[in-house]
Amino acid sequence: MARSNRKTEFAERISWPVSLWAFLGVMVGSIFLTFWAPFNFLFASTVTIVFIAALIYAHYKSRLDIVVINGWLYVGNAKIEMKYIKSAKELNKKQLLKIRGPAADPAAFNATRYWIKTGVKVELKDKADPTPYWLISSRKAKALADCLN
Repeated sequence: MARSNRKTEFAERISWPVSLWAFLGVMVGSIFLTFWAPFNFLFASTVTIVFIAALIYAHYKSRLDIVVINGWLYVGNAKIEMKYIKSAKELNKKQLLKIRGPAADPAAFNATRYWIKTGVKVELKDKADPTPYWLISSRKAKALADCLN
């Protein structure tokens, strides 16, 4: 993954929303109480700490970094050179839901997050690549589409 720096044309990091963290906080408390009641404090604390560690790991692995730098587009662990990008189209909520759902192409690269309501469809022109397009969630969809066009 490319790190953004002053030569970066576009950079965005998508992490879990506060509402998901709040829900998981309630779940952590519930898990603690579930194990504390029949067992003891030490066992419940151990299970809860393991669960919290798993959540932190899941948060780290599921974040989405989008970077455009030096003629390359990096999305998570995937990357593509800009010369293979045909066009990029900003998608509103309705368009993103449609292309992510009933109009989806199973061969497309999908880097979406359910809590992000806008995105970009990046059409590719690489004959050797069977991927027709990349679908990317972005809070800054217009800026990303402008950067890629």
